[in-house]
Amino acid sequence: MDLALVRRLASRQLLTDTTTALTRGINPLESALLAMVPMADLGFPTLVVRDGDDGLIGQIRHRVGERAAHIACLAPIPLESADFGAWVHLIDGLVYTAGRRGAWTITAEILEHEHEVFKLLRKTGFIVYARQTIFRRAPGPIRNSSSLDRLHVRPANEIDMMRVQALHTALVPSLIQQADPLPEISAGSLVVEVIGDRRLLGYLSAIEGKAGLMIKPYLHPDVYEEAEAILEHAINFWPKAERLPVYFAVRSYQDWLRIPLSSLGLVAGDQQAVFVKHTVTRMENGIEPVRATLEFGTLVSSAEVSIEPLR
Repeated sequence: MDLALVRRLASRQLLTDTTTALTRGINPLESALLAMVPMADLGFPTLVVRDGDDGLIGQIRHRVGERAAHIACLAPIPLESADFGAWVHLIDGLVYTAGRRGAWTITAEILEHEHEVFKLLRKTGFIVYARQTIFRRAPGPIRNSSSLDRLHVRPANEIDMMRVQALHTALVPSLIQQADPLPEISAGSLVVEVIGDRRLLGYLSAIEGKAGLMIKPYLHPDVYEEAEAILEHAINFWPKAERLPVYFAVRSYQDWLRIPLSSLGLVAGDQQAVFVKHTVTRMENGIEPVRATLEFGTLVSSAEVSIEPLR
């Protein structure tokens, strides 16, 4: 019964996890089915609010024990309404589920014009921590890179981790660091070093999927004059850029990267608000966002609306 509802609402979903949506795509039904595999920690944990044959669904992206969770999608898209009651209980249920799984924060990325979702997230205690713009490079031939005289762009490795962490701490505002932890070094990630003294001045975190490549750049202002050449070198490191789109997520604290990215021909999308809510304080204070029968995984609100993990 729940799977039929998920299937029916899938075409009306609101995607709130930009990285996953652009690199892998989000299929609510597939994600829900994988999440039901016992002990596997696959897919996206899915919560359902039922109202007869209709209802609402929400999914989170999270691996057990990770400090950060992400609301992956909501369906159907929240519309203008005088009463957000069921939506509030669903969002609170997602936050509580993330906290129980070990997440300290939960994030949702919303386009600026999604006014009703803005109101809903604010109503449930989310705060805008940053703005971001996604720049897109269409698949196509990779042009030759400009020369870099004093800098070297190379694949990142585990030995770089401490210096990458120091760079992240220096560039990302302390408040945002709580909600935007440093991504793990993965295949395709790059570092930018000064030739000779090996001083680290840049890190480009890469997340690759079947639909595209998402880059989160962390470049020190000292490379401002060379930023365009650095980004051009980086694109040349990813041969799949010839057949897959490449995206750069530019947060407001790195807004100066708009100029070199635009010079390379990348197209800016609409600005997004990055909403964040902390889960740890609520858990430690014993405040439950909804009344819960935790032993059986069934969440029941005071409004008698049932919120249940997908069956």
